Amino acid sequence: MASERLYYDDPYTTRFEATIAAGGEQGGRPAVELAFTYFYPESGGQEADRGRLDRVPVLDVQADEEGRVWHVVETRLDPGQVVAAEVDWGRRFDFMQQHTGQHILSAAFERAAGAATRSSHLGDERSSIEIEVADVGWNTVRDIESAANRIVWENRPVAHHWVDEQELGRFALRKPPPRERAGAGGRIRIVEIPEWDVSACGGTHTRHTGEVGAIKILRWEKVRGNVRFEFVCGARALDDHAWRTETLVDAARRHTLKDRDLLAHLERAVSERDELRKRLQDLNQRLLVVEARERTGNPPRPVGDFAEQRPRADVRQLAIQCLEAGAPWAVVGAASPEPTVVAARAKQLALDLKALVPEMLVKARGRGGGSPDLVSVAAADGAAARETWQWMLDEIRARAAT
Repeated sequence: MASERLYYDDPYTTRFEATIAAGGEQGGRPAVELAFTYFYPESGGQEADRGRLDRVPVLDVQADEEGRVWHVVETRLDPGQVVAAEVDWGRRFDFMQQHTGQHILSAAFERAAGAATRSSHLGDERSSIEIEVADVGWNTVRDIESAANRIVWENRPVAHHWVDEQELGRFALRKPPPRERAGAGGRIRIVEIPEWDVSACGGTHTRHTGEVGAIKILRWEKVRGNVRFEFVCGARALDDHAWRTETLVDAARRHTLKDRDLLAHLERAVSERDELRKRLQDLNQRLLVVEARERTGNPPRPVGDFAEQRPRADVRQLAIQCLEAGAPWAVVGAASPEPTVVAARAKQLALDLKALVPEMLVKARGRGGGSPDLVSVAAADGAAARETWQWMLDEIRARAAT
């Protein structure tokens, strides 16, 4: 038999006494069913309540296929026991704000953009709705937010009605069933914001839209031909605004800029950084060519070089440039920032470097591979890189001499 869920008609009651009607398990954890409950079980895209039964934390709330509500608890409680129950009001009211805000926002998309909501999810930090629209821009988002927040600030009542299937026809539903059912006869719960939104819904909502406080869209992305919007309401919107404002103001102040000039400044800085990076790479390449020629000498000789610090890409490039300068072979390594060893040989040298890889990997305690004329390994640390480099140097010198 389905549990009696009193939060449907009264989401504001968070303290009550109830008898434990049954014990069981949910996901391998102890759980209890109460004779009646104000705890909301996870459903309809809304997360479950948290709270306590006596001093025992309620970790989760789930409803089974029979409609029985199970309160997952930290430790077992005995059937027949009367417990003082308390729903976490902060979490409850937060989700009331998010869920009511979602109804308002979905209706705003439908009214202002003719775009229906395909799905919704109310998360612990941010909520989202997937809207049947190809794409949007900031101007459209501002229009949607303005329409939604106007309904919030008008402080309209949020009503709910219990109806059967025959009575559904008198409501112009934005969100028709699949429906939340409860009680005898499979009644359907309708949530109504007058002259704005009417939906079949079993979630918890505020009594008036003003309690939502504010609705703010944070970002959006294209998914499955629709657009998913992330949004926050109420206290979450205030918290989000606070950290964004702090970040913006501090960043602008550090660069002696007005807030509105920060984005243009960042774009210029990124462009300048990319140009400097390109120039630096070009200069670095030229330096590697010069270094390779110096180490190879004239007439060309084999090269063995180990640096305490050299980027992995430069280790490989130096080895290749040494061959370009005429070296018959080169073994180059570095201890940091990425412990690396690279060995390369000229095409005319009859030496299979790939045959040395298994022993290289053992000494390097790392990973790597390559071809007969170039191999590389990422070592476990600087000491392993140096040991591997020395072994490769000695091994190639000995093999090349035969």
